[in-house]
Amino acid sequence: MFLASLGSTINMDSLKLLPKMKWNLMSYYYFRLKNKELYNKIINTSELIMVDSGAHSFQKGKKVDWLEYTKEYAAWIKGNDSDHIIGFFEMDADNVLGYEKVLELRKILQKNSDKIIPVWHKGRGVQDYKKMCKEYKGKIVAVSGFRNEDISDHQYEMFLNTAWDNGCRVHCLGMTRIKILNKIPFDYVDSSSWNSPLRYGRYKDNLKVKKGMDFNDRNKVLNIIYREGMKKQSYYEAKWKNYENEYKRGL
Repeated sequence: MFLASLGSTINMDSLKLLPKMKWNLMSYYYFRLKNKELYNKIINTSELIMVDSGAHSFQKGKKVDWLEYTKEYAAWIKGNDSDHIIGFFEMDADNVLGYEKVLELRKILQKNSDKIIPVWHKGRGVQDYKKMCKEYKGKIVAVSGFRNEDISDHQYEMFLNTAWDNGCRVHCLGMTRIKILNKIPFDYVDSSSWNSPLRYGRYKDNLKVKKGMDFNDRNKVLNIIYREGMKKQSYYEAKWKNYENEYKRGL
């Protein structure tokens, strides 16, 4: 489980309070806008990193020149790739650009890295998913984890098995639902729910997190809730550690 949205909630002081981090998902969209030193520090102090393209942010009303943005993203990938960044998500804006344009933008990214992660959406059709898994053998592919978006809950196992049959690993984007996480052994998921106390104003034991709260107090809360997120990472890592190996052996 990769913890998402750390870059949009943390600062250098709060980062110093955190332990050695495991897995974080960062957004290139915020790399462009936020403190680059902070983002680089997060990358360098995390065990593994995934980088989101930021395409989803532009589907919420923000305007962008898709071609120029993709070229910038590609250049950033080329200049910042490292061994512990395991993947960069494509510009999956099918509903805005159409799939053909998304494929064009994917090619731009692939010229700079062999770690580009395609994100399947139902408008592409199930046959395209099967084709994608064959083409990306040995690599990571992604699906949406948002409820009622692309895949019904009872279909996730089928999608996972299709990918595994073709030697792929699956990342489920935005998968925060415990019912699914406890049932489906995705290779990777990401979740931003760990920081909901900072977004919605409450932590356990009725501790309130106020917008005007002193930075030191907010940093303490961030430290607590991020460590709670790390506990969840460890739990699911242990729960599903040997499942895929057993699946491949036919047990």
